[in-house]
Amino acid sequence: MNTASTTVPPFPLHATTAVRALRAAFSQLLESLGGDPYQPQQISRTFGLNKNLAWKISKVIQSDDSGTALRQMPGPAGIKIFLNSMERAGADRNLLEAARGAVREYEHLIETHSGDRATLEMMGSELSSAGRRERDLYHRKLLFQGASYVWGVQARVILKVGVVGPGSRVGLLDIASLSALIDFRRLRPDVSWELATRRARNDDGSPMFPPEPEPIDPRFAGDDRPPLMADFCSQPLPELSRHSDATGIRFELPEGPVGKTGALTCVAGTIQRGLPYFRAPDNEWGEHSALCNTPASILIVDLFFHEKFTFAIPPRVELYSELCAAAPYPSRGRDRNRLPLNERLQNLGKGPLPVATPEVKTYSEMVQTMFDRAGWSPAAFHGFRMAVAYPVCPASLLFRYRLPEGP
Repeated sequence: MNTASTTVPPFPLHATTAVRALRAAFSQLLESLGGDPYQPQQISRTFGLNKNLAWKISKVIQSDDSGTALRQMPGPAGIKIFLNSMERAGADRNLLEAARGAVREYEHLIETHSGDRATLEMMGSELSSAGRRERDLYHRKLLFQGASYVWGVQARVILKVGVVGPGSRVGLLDIASLSALIDFRRLRPDVSWELATRRARNDDGSPMFPPEPEPIDPRFAGDDRPPLMADFCSQPLPELSRHSDATGIRFELPEGPVGKTGALTCVAGTIQRGLPYFRAPDNEWGEHSALCNTPASILIVDLFFHEKFTFAIPPRVELYSELCAAAPYPSRGRDRNRLPLNERLQNLGKGPLPVATPEVKTYSEMVQTMFDRAGWSPAAFHGFRMAVAYPVCPASLLFRYRLPEGP
């Protein structure tokens, strides 16, 4: 019979208890010998400790949350050096034993719940929201570097823009969409890559069958041509193939040269007209999904809503893993694929287009072209932005709003 669940405290409680004991023991040792736990330089000078080790000990003592303290804990060698220095300085034997006991409990925490210190630090991230964004960024950057190597591609910027405006009659809307890889480069020559995917689904995941989209750049009209926005692509124009199946339409870049000399920028844009937006039994939510399936330094997703669509202002934003083929549909079961998202939705306001997007120099011209082609004025639209450095991939940013009831 397995009795572990009755004898081992759950991780959050065990971690909090172990960290509290460490903080108290280290602080009492230093204070008993005239050390100031809040002055790492003084600790280093007084006890002859390496500056980095003194800084870590000080941070452990100062940290109000367990996750931060676990991340700052010195390694076994550093802990041994610290305790030995306290002993040489004449620390009370009872205080030393209390500190060694706290360290043993910390080691027991690792052995019981994680197996190694690196995993413990990741688990500890869930104990507090303090510093969570910085920790997420650190690990996402590692993921970017690893994914770039494994998949053989990376991009400086992924840009997705959607403009949602009124259709030809009440109850219908039009959507202008732009998808761009900025400074995309292959790291291996044998890699082809999906630039963009377009799907239309009901809440239960079943496909919708909207009218065929039209290209924003009319020079690329025709079923056999990808909808490039040629004025914003690198030259010569990137090759792009189109593939259709039951799930939607995707556009792919073929194999090509590697590195900076083979870098390219590819921008594609379409307008989907005549989509119903009144609530229906099988379609209660309006959703716009921005797929990130390319390792990138930053993902920028902008969504503009016409001022009449007050039901969509502001949208909710959620992040979902795309590792599962069924994610993020159907709606009822996708929460198991939901990922942490600590970046905030930026309100771009209403009116003239934002001109300062330093990551994409031609941003304003691109988006103005979308408005012009759709026949709308930016002054009537309210904009929102999500900017995520080193975004998780494959994953989807989902912008959601509850659809209005019909007349």
